[in-house]
Amino acid sequence: MFIKTFLPLLLITYASSEKFRFDNYTLYRILPKSLDEIKVLQNLYDSDSRFDFWKDPVPNAEYVSVVSAPQDKGEFETYLNRNGIEFEVAMQNIQDTINREVVGKYTRNNIRSMRWDTYYNLNEINTWLEDLVMEYPSIVTMISAGTSYEGRDITGIKISHGEGRRIIFIESGIHAREWITPATVCYLINELLRSTDPETMAAARDFDWYIFPVTNPDGYVWTHTNNRLWRKNRRPYGTEFGVDLNRNWNTNWLMQGSSTDASTNTYAGPGPFSEPETRDLANYLKTLGDKIDIYLSMHSSGQILLIPFGNTTEPLANYHDALNIGRRAMGALSVRYGTPYTSGNIAEAIYKATGSSGDWVKEHLNVPLVYIYELRDRGTFGHLLPADQILPTAEETTDSIIDLIHQAKRFGYMSSGNSVTVSFGIKIVLSIMVFGKFW
Repeated sequence: MFIKTFLPLLLITYASSEKFRFDNYTLYRILPKSLDEIKVLQNLYDSDSRFDFWKDPVPNAEYVSVVSAPQDKGEFETYLNRNGIEFEVAMQNIQDTINREVVGKYTRNNIRSMRWDTYYNLNEINTWLEDLVMEYPSIVTMISAGTSYEGRDITGIKISHGEGRRIIFIESGIHAREWITPATVCYLINELLRSTDPETMAAARDFDWYIFPVTNPDGYVWTHTNNRLWRKNRRPYGTEFGVDLNRNWNTNWLMQGSSTDASTNTYAGPGPFSEPETRDLANYLKTLGDKIDIYLSMHSSGQILLIPFGNTTEPLANYHDALNIGRRAMGALSVRYGTPYTSGNIAEAIYKATGSSGDWVKEHLNVPLVYIYELRDRGTFGHLLPADQILPTAEETTDSIIDLIHQAKRFGYMSSGNSVTVSFGIKIVLSIMVFGKFW
């Protein structure tokens, strides 16, 4: 997620190979009622790095999420009470929640054994992708966007029903601890290949889908083996480890919402594209040129749909079209479970943050529609979303992506020469004939 966090209370574990535990760490959900209370929280955010803000104190924030170590909880609650700020304990003991997380085992050569009520480690995800290639050899191709610092492939798949189609590109798992994003993307892959829903089948058929469930493989592995709440990659810088890969892209690098301190979670690296993960992924994207119609970057949490840019609230590029398309798609997302999402550009919906993949793709590749999803939830579990929310999150997100394509066409985007476009064109003609207008 586009958040600025500091974790000095965890720094002693960063270079350690031992598994870090979060016993008696508490997640607070704070409910500010005024700008004055936001300013009080901002002062704490700026001045006291003992507390890990999962959701920042920005103007108009519905809630603020903060993690406290056990030895600091009393002081933290006293500070909130003294300033009259309402709060609730969302998670009394973070380690208890981590202990309850479900990490499943995928059965090789049995693609139907992939389940949507459990998380999977990197090896299980990649094995499933390999099996999909064997199951659908004429449709699915294994692809690689490069190599991580520790030498792991940045693995994805291409779903294609023929040459000449426009591209929908999905990048997920760039922030390692956001486990719901690879899970959701894998569900989408499954639906594109196996769904009997006509709209989903048409979307799969009429576009080339380039999908990368985990673009930060080293960090993702680390969250499974050593530190569940690790965010960055695993490249060492002095005595510290990791760069925030979503601050490392060469677009207004280090201008807003990032840090030069390697001990922080928003460390932007020593320079733009200093990390092999971002550099290789950018080079891979360049090879696709102007064929990409939609680029989706998947994050959590907060239930927000973002569009570029992160350095200004000015409505640049096709801001109004992108926002209107996105808002309609979020309406489709809410139908199944009533999950509310807000929309806006990065700077207005969260706060100013630069060096992200979405901004770079929009600025340098001129992709027509770029969206950054912040998936469930709104502060109850944050980065530790329970496994029983994987399926509903994945279902509603898939609903929105399919509708995103539909809405984009209504606004004149998605220029693939395919049957769905023709069908949609017929609908436009019929609408004009019957109603005299499109909507």
